[in-house]
Amino acid sequence: MGRVAGSGKGREPYWRLVLARWKQGGLSVRAFCLAEGVSVPSFYWWRRELQRRDQPKPAFLPVHVLADKAESPAGSIEVVLANGRCLRVGAGFDPQTLVQVVELLEAGGRSW
Repeated sequence: MGRVAGSGKGREPYWRLVLARWKQGGLSVRAFCLAEGVSVPSFYWWRRELQRRDQPKPAFLPVHVLADKAESPAGSIEVVLANGRCLRVGAGFDPQTLVQVVELLEAGGRSW
């Protein structure tokens, strides 16, 4: 049920030719089908089916999931600002520079 008679792969080349003739002819679907002696519902089914078959298949790439590190590397810190921005600072940072950067970011990024 729901399967169109003759809808197998063997009919595909025939319907590709039929649809190509219709595109070149400039007739309405109904007029073309009447002239060619083909069923209007079959015409629409094959047009939709061939469009579906011609859609590119999605490409999937392999993904490798690495374990999430729960701990920060030794000596690094993470500062969450009032506006929700997150600042990650590695080991060996200059404390005075960090204070200036945090003040600048908290002020909305204005340097004046």
